[in-house]
Amino acid sequence: MRTKPYIITACAVFLLSVEAVPAQTEPLAPPEIQSTPLPSPDPPPLLPTQEETIRQLIETEINEGREVGDRIDQEIDRSFNLTLNLLNVLITLLIAIPIGTGFVLWWLRQSVIDRLVKDVRTQFETETEQLVKRQLEQEVAAKFQQQIADFEQELSQLRSDFENRLHLLYQDAEQDKTKIVQELERLVAAVDPDEQLPPAIDRRLQELTDQLETLKTSSATFSTYDYLKEGEALYLSHRYPEAINAYKAALALDPDATDAWRGLAKALRRNGQYAKAIHANEELLRRQPHNAWGWFGKGYALADMQNYEAALESFDKATQLDPNCSHFWKRKGYALAKLQQYDEALECLDQALRLQPQSAATYYIKAYCYVAQHQPEMAAEYLKEAIRRYPDFQEIVKTDADFDGIHLHPAFQHLLKLPL
Repeated sequence: MRTKPYIITACAVFLLSVEAVPAQTEPLAPPEIQSTPLPSPDPPPLLPTQEETIRQLIETEINEGREVGDRIDQEIDRSFNLTLNLLNVLITLLIAIPIGTGFVLWWLRQSVIDRLVKDVRTQFETETEQLVKRQLEQEVAAKFQQQIADFEQELSQLRSDFENRLHLLYQDAEQDKTKIVQELERLVAAVDPDEQLPPAIDRRLQELTDQLETLKTSSATFSTYDYLKEGEALYLSHRYPEAINAYKAALALDPDATDAWRGLAKALRRNGQYAKAIHANEELLRRQPHNAWGWFGKGYALADMQNYEAALESFDKATQLDPNCSHFWKRKGYALAKLQQYDEALECLDQALRLQPQSAATYYIKAYCYVAQHQPEMAAEYLKEAIRRYPDFQEIVKTDADFDGIHLHPAFQHLLKLPL
């Protein structure tokens, strides 16, 4: 950048005036004389050489001034350029900072907007999902409630139909059970437990007890009495384990049912469980100390265990409580025979025959009494009466250890060969 010409000219004139003053005063001035000042005369005119010199000096000064001006201009340009650069940098910075700040703010704004959009979208999606889920739940709940209501109504109808059918089945089952129990009661009452069971009755008892087992799986209810009659029928059919279960079922309903204890004791004894049979009879006697059948059953189990002395005590008690029962006298006679008290045994057996003349078992035991006394002819006579009343004795006696003493006797051999 260049200064204007008038500024340069002024600077040159100023410098020339400064240079000219020393040139004109080079000779030493004479001592100053104190005098009264006189008026200054006009300067003398310049010589041509002086004018040339002055002109050269002026040109020189002007040239030097120009050089100085150039240097000043250079310095000014350099300083100005530096300043201008600094200003440019500053301006650039001032321009860049707002732009950068604006960009940063824009970026932050955009980030905030993106985050807000994302949060709003997430919240919207969540709320939408929850809303849809609630709507679905409400719809499903409504449908489910409706289905439940329909199902309950259908179930109620099915339950009503089932109860009606079950009631009808129950009535039919109860009627069938009552008929079966009544028939069992009639058949059991018509059969002597010590005598041979007719095959027809045996088959019928098995049919009826099987029908009862089938009814147990239905809605029929069984009482203590029903189980008792079932147990008696099973006992007569020699199905002792099943009879034991029937008597136990009766006792489960009524633990004080003495008939059930008596039946259980008989079935246990027939099944070879003598100790349990004795315990069952003792339970009966604990409830009814004067029950003759309880004493008889206990004596019978003791006799089966070959404890005849204890058995005789129980039989004595039974005959004292009920002297009109032939079974008591019969088993007492057998116990006496085992104890070799034959006269007392025969008296008991005769008493049993007076009470029940057709008892095949009593004749069989009386035959044993004569075998034990080594009277084979008398034994054969009574054994013949026993076989006539109960033909199975013809086979039973072949393996009965009580008759080993006459197995080889001619009368016995003849008896075994008789047609039945």
